[in-house]
Amino acid sequence: MKKTLILGLSTMLTLGSLGGTLAPSAHASENPSNEVREALVSTGATLTNDASSSILEVAPYVHKNDQGLLYVDNNIPRDVYIENNVEELEKQFERINTQVRSGQLTINDDLSITSNQMTTFASKGYTSEKFWWGEKATYTNAQTKAAVKSTNAAGFDTALIGAGTLFLPFFGVGFAAVSGVTSAYLFNLANDMDNANKGRGIILNMTWALVYTTESR
Repeated sequence: MKKTLILGLSTMLTLGSLGGTLAPSAHASENPSNEVREALVSTGATLTNDASSSILEVAPYVHKNDQGLLYVDNNIPRDVYIENNVEELEKQFERINTQVRSGQLTINDDLSITSNQMTTFASKGYTSEKFWWGEKATYTNAQTKAAVKSTNAAGFDTALIGAGTLFLPFFGVGFAAVSGVTSAYLFNLANDMDNANKGRGIILNMTWALVYTTESR
């Protein structure tokens, strides 16, 4: 069972139809590179149509420099920058690049991200695959329950939002790094994670704009 939620920041993408099909937006190239499309499909992440379109639209302007750091091309059109909330993406790149400089992460030539650290439950309550556009997190049944509990607690008291960094993906930084996250968003996220869990855990896919989908394992 798959569940898609579109909620969250006031600066978030304006989304419409749901599903995982890749559909280019009005600003994207009429024939987006098959390489970009195939790379996105190969992640196995289930995304909303508009989240997929946003990734395809921004992808041509995302690069790795000679130091192995991610950056957004200065030539990105202003409307593409604003409509896709690229400012938030650049903030995440700053955090990713900090981890690259410290040797924790490596940006590969295809812009996939490799962790150079051993991750245990004590340091993170899920296993994940990182991408420049976001993260695909896989939870066991126990990890899902812990994440739901933590996220609901943060919904009741946003002062506890930092606790969500252990259980919620966002380039390994968590929601504490993002301004404007609401209690409603957290409650809905917790509810969707709980509903998707059929006793075997879930998969949570999340983009830089905090657009996410949940699905049963």
